[in-house]
Amino acid sequence: MAPAHVLQLAVLAGALALLALGASMAFTSANVLKRLVGVAIAHVGALTGALGLGAPATLALGGAGALLATLALGAAIAVRLQEGYGAVEGPEIDAADQYDEPPDEPL
Repeated sequence: MAPAHVLQLAVLAGALALLALGASMAFTSANVLKRLVGVAIAHVGALTGALGLGAPATLALGGAGALLATLALGAAIAVRLQEGYGAVEGPEIDAADQYDEPPDEPL
């Protein structure tokens, strides 16, 4: 195997590891900010993998723009959750929602 081929496989393996790490972090964390970081890590892994496979640079710029937009929107949502509920943890937000909802009345 040529050294360039080994390097390409190493880049793709690293990109896949980043993608898997970020996705698992985004799905398993209860904290909204940790989920946002997980999405960012997964996005970087996907971009790295695409570039490792020879995607054009315009795709990388578009992907970087999408990543920044996702982070900005996620940060805005996290700030609103903190202001509205006083927490960014999923169970605390769910508990606050259960407390605020009126009890169901039988028909």
